[in-house]
Amino acid sequence: MHRKILILFIAFLLLQNKIQSQSGCGCEQYQLLNKDKNEISDAAKLISSSQPVCNAKGYESIGMIMSKANKFDSAEYFFAKAEKIYQQYKCNDSLLISLYGDWSNLHYIKGNFEKAQEYSLKMLHCAELAGDFFKLAIANTMVAQLFNEISQPQKAITYTRNAVKLLPKIAEGSLKRYLIYTLASRYLWYYQDTKTVSSLDSSELFCNQLLSLSKQQNDTKNIARAFQSLQSVVAERGNYNKSLQLLDSAIKYTDADSYYDLRLIYYDKADLLIRLHQYTAAQICADSVLALDKVVNNKANIVDAYALMSKIAQEKGDYKKAFEYKELEKNINDSITSKARSASVAELEEKYNQASNEKTIIDLAKQKQLYLLLAIAALLFLIIIALFLRQQSLKSKKEILEAEQRLNRARMNPHFLFNSLTALQKIALSNSSGLSLANNLAKFSNIMRATLESTYKEYITIEQEVEFLHEYLSVQRNRFSSPFFYDIVVAENVEINEILIPPMLIQPFIENSIEHGLDNINYDAKIAVEFSITNSELEITITDNGKGLAAAGNSTHISRANQIIKERLYLLNLKQKTNARFSIKNNENTNGVSAKIFLPVLYVDDNKTSLT
Repeated sequence: MHRKILILFIAFLLLQNKIQSQSGCGCEQYQLLNKDKNEISDAAKLISSSQPVCNAKGYESIGMIMSKANKFDSAEYFFAKAEKIYQQYKCNDSLLISLYGDWSNLHYIKGNFEKAQEYSLKMLHCAELAGDFFKLAIANTMVAQLFNEISQPQKAITYTRNAVKLLPKIAEGSLKRYLIYTLASRYLWYYQDTKTVSSLDSSELFCNQLLSLSKQQNDTKNIARAFQSLQSVVAERGNYNKSLQLLDSAIKYTDADSYYDLRLIYYDKADLLIRLHQYTAAQICADSVLALDKVVNNKANIVDAYALMSKIAQEKGDYKKAFEYKELEKNINDSITSKARSASVAELEEKYNQASNEKTIIDLAKQKQLYLLLAIAALLFLIIIALFLRQQSLKSKKEILEAEQRLNRARMNPHFLFNSLTALQKIALSNSSGLSLANNLAKFSNIMRATLESTYKEYITIEQEVEFLHEYLSVQRNRFSSPFFYDIVVAENVEINEILIPPMLIQPFIENSIEHGLDNINYDAKIAVEFSITNSELEITITDNGKGLAAAGNSTHISRANQIIKERLYLLNLKQKTNARFSIKNNENTNGVSAKIFLPVLYVDDNKTSLT
């Protein structure tokens, strides 16, 4: 192995001068070599090619070989040579995506999270420019993982959600299954850091999706990963024996040379055995974890292995061993983490969000005079645009204020008050007990308070909206001699305490159903409200089994309500740059009307200022 590496290095030295005189970004040999499983042979063929990009691919391959042999300095040297060629010949950024991903992984193995984040962000930027949805999603999960490592879960979940949005754009296959596996892990970590229950549900959803897809394709590797991920969810819910069974299933499908997958399985098994007080068996699994980590030489994982062994020793009462392992953990951990390093990672994120790309920065630095001329021209252009936009902004603000004024008046419209009070009047005149009247008065009070508070809020959570709708419907149903039935359903993939919607958006549709659809019908009346996420949009469906649109008795009120809703969605689209919309139509095969509202998926973490 070392002799072959030496031969590659000599070939590299002989090619230094030849590369400088060549041009072009093509490499016909590379696709043909993908089928060759001999990495060293492939690299030798590439670096002996007459095409510069083939040489760069060869250096990249040598870097990977060096990295696997734990020769990290040599790996970095060859990665840098590959990058230099790509940039020298101004090749497409798509060629740099894999290089930066491998480079980030190298630094992650070394435990240098700052450098790992630097190259993850470079990978993310290149994937955006190349329009490669899969690699863009993976880059987002890599950035999320590194924020997890430095205890910044809110940053991590933001990038994880970016990856989720890209999932529908990726074709079915092994790449999509790998992404689903990664997303299951990221949501689990977020739950472990924040105890957000909906994140644990999301992790379970992705685990089951991965297991189903993998079984259909007989993908044993991802079947094992699905079992391993699913057991983590089950363990968090306290069913340790079932978790052990799932881990045993995962082992059956895992290859002996899949170090990373085996390491995860044995680590989780050791942790479960500790909780079940089976310390001897836990120690055997922990020894396997450490042995696998040393083969890969991943310092971050070795730290976790020593922490695990220290915990086992402490539980067994062997405090000397526990202290020794804790010291080993501390010595390595101090070398790879610090507050300063965590701050550097955050600075890197800000830097790469603001900069267009590294290549542009280099070009601009070499052409300062041209930059100055362009800057002056851009400044003049921006001044003209600013003056134009100022006029448009003033006009837009005026329209927004007028629409908001109409909206605020509509929120306390006479129909809403009259209908709610009518319902209370019927209860008061019936033979119901005073307690029933008091309960409904309390609900009416809650409805009025929520309505008034919503005037000052831009968004509320789905959980708050569902609570309001339950109160509103339970009061309104008492207006009828035979109260109508209602049902509110929220799909599993909707995080009700994390996703936001505009307040009082659904109520007008329900009011129309009650007023103009369910009145004076001779069969059981029903209203259903359903929340789901489809194609990265929040879909809200309001369905009734009433008389239908043709029988609506107050078209003036319906038209006015529709216009107000259109104005509200226009304001939402203007601010969020989305395509929020709604539609109303008669049901095709049964009585009644269905209204559908499509909204962007907005999260609490991204819109905190709009909740106050």
